[in-house]
Amino acid sequence: MEIRTYDTARYRLEIELDDEVGRIILTDKYSGVRFADSEYRYSAYAEDGNRIAYLEGLVNAGLAEEPWHRGGNRISISGTLAGGDPDIRIGVHHRLYIPLAEDYLEERIILRNLSSKRIVLRGYRFGFRKRLERPKQYGGPGIDIEKYRLIAIPFRLQPDGKKHDYQLDDIYHGRYECSEFYNPARLVQEVVDKNRGRSEGWAWTDGENGLLITKYNDDKIEFSMLDTEHRNGEVYLTFGGASPSLYNEPIEARVLEPGQEITFGKTRLHFYEGLWRQGSYMFREFMAALGHTIPDNYDPPVNWNELYDIGWYHNDREKLAKHYTFDALCEEAEKARDIGCNLLYLDPGWEVCEGSTTWDEERLGDVKSFIDHIKQEYGLRVGFRTIGRSYCDDYPGMYRRRADGSLGYYAPYSPKPFYETCICSPRYQEEKLRRILKIADAGVSFIMFDEFDWRGPCYDESHGHPVPTTPNMHAHAVTELIKRVHELHPEIIIEAHDPVWPWGVRYLPVYYLHGQDHSFDEIWGFEFMWNPLDDLLSGKALSLFYYNLAYDLPLYLHINMENDNDNCLAFWWYASTCRHLGIGGKRDNERRYHAYKQAMAEYLLLKDLYSRGIFYGIDELTHIHVLPEAGRCVVNAFNLTDTPISRKVDIRLNDLGLLEEVTVTGA
Repeated sequence: MEIRTYDTARYRLEIELDDEVGRIILTDKYSGVRFADSEYRYSAYAEDGNRIAYLEGLVNAGLAEEPWHRGGNRISISGTLAGGDPDIRIGVHHRLYIPLAEDYLEERIILRNLSSKRIVLRGYRFGFRKRLERPKQYGGPGIDIEKYRLIAIPFRLQPDGKKHDYQLDDIYHGRYECSEFYNPARLVQEVVDKNRGRSEGWAWTDGENGLLITKYNDDKIEFSMLDTEHRNGEVYLTFGGASPSLYNEPIEARVLEPGQEITFGKTRLHFYEGLWRQGSYMFREFMAALGHTIPDNYDPPVNWNELYDIGWYHNDREKLAKHYTFDALCEEAEKARDIGCNLLYLDPGWEVCEGSTTWDEERLGDVKSFIDHIKQEYGLRVGFRTIGRSYCDDYPGMYRRRADGSLGYYAPYSPKPFYETCICSPRYQEEKLRRILKIADAGVSFIMFDEFDWRGPCYDESHGHPVPTTPNMHAHAVTELIKRVHELHPEIIIEAHDPVWPWGVRYLPVYYLHGQDHSFDEIWGFEFMWNPLDDLLSGKALSLFYYNLAYDLPLYLHINMENDNDNCLAFWWYASTCRHLGIGGKRDNERRYHAYKQAMAEYLLLKDLYSRGIFYGIDELTHIHVLPEAGRCVVNAFNLTDTPISRKVDIRLNDLGLLEEVTVTGA
């Protein structure tokens, strides 16, 4: 058997090759750890209409080398998945990129249907293998990764409260949590990746040395997957490569026509030294270099949300006429001006019917006159929320049609049923765009795209889209609508909820579809808007800390001050973790309102640090925001207990890009 060896200053890659690909070994030269030490996993379950065959191993394998434009080598391993059925043949092209002057390598998997029939992939797994042993503390013999953990990036802690930080014993027994979003008002569909680890990236580290594993695919929905495999009496971890996740994403890989090819996203394996947080910072730098970062000249207003005081009435015309009026919004604008906000944000209520995207002139007057009045009388800009659902029959012929021919319509509660519009319908796109632009042209400064959630496939062939639609088609359609608005109004800040799972755990990678021209500026802060203090004390909102370690793509969130405390603990937490902040909810709590007014005065003096600064985390409860070019930073330290505490932390100014000679205030 031939062994090809590729050395860089940091790592060694060894590939065993005969007629079949054998082991692919990846060794960190600094630590001596073999992160991969077994046969590379090439496997799939494939169906040709008559039978399902299990294919494993890469036969008739060949390896080619050529120089890479970044310096180093590009290696191509080609072959056919091994199996006993001659009618099911899948070709594999496995590319490895090895830049000699860098501490990383990259891989990409490409599949091709070499058969004369359509092939349905019922499951597949490609990836490096690491043979596992039980940890010493549980009676095992020990292993070189004994003290290593696999930590999910960007969400070590997901907004659902599940922690994705796995020690060797968890990995050995496959104790992976599966974070998924559930809401009774959405279509319930099973995910295919239960009992496996799903994340955009993983930091595999012992606190001194580590391997950052990052999956990136800007065209298809794909994640970096972990799974534990029992094979021939041994236990293996499989990582990297490609594997289905969520609702069998990427869905484009499920069916391969004769001669069709599918290219999976790139996996980067980056060696590093330092604490696990260093892996998050490297991930953030990687994403920022690809454009997933703070927009140029980003200076978001502080929003005042009228919802908390006025209320939410959907399509109840009587209640809207009573509560959501011109005078009521002027009262909210006065609160916003008094407390120091810059923008009056209109949540549900400004439309004739929620989801219609039609300004209610009967209650509120002309939209431009309203915006001009709010600006002239209160010095505020105006923003609004638009949604993909419709709580009245306002888009006839543009609704999702189910496989049985019925319309998409959901009535979980009799007072507020809604129609499920087909976002992929070109006719709907044009009509929705027309209605949004009618409001945007009047001079708004902020738009939230909410409730464009995936309700299931549309089977209406008259819409002009492929049938059935998929979550990825749906996500692209929502983003295309945003882009068309932004092309005409680049001055408007646009926030986009995840278009599949909008409110908690995300379906899409954070970066997905963001890098396109005129796309959205911000994403949603995971629905911590209702009970911000409880969400913090429960630990769920700690997920925002981990997000900020790994991304500086801005989060937007508004919070209800009524559900904070008089120390404004929630206010400062979300100010520190959401670059764009909104508040509301005065009610009759004058003490809380004045506490918030004082907090706002302090926040506004430091707002550039919070909205544009580089975020560093000493620990979950100690945050630093830095503007190195201005030589300024702010430190936020939080106490989530009911008694005073004292903590000592070391802050090295050089690590923050600051000079040693500084002036400290407020400490």
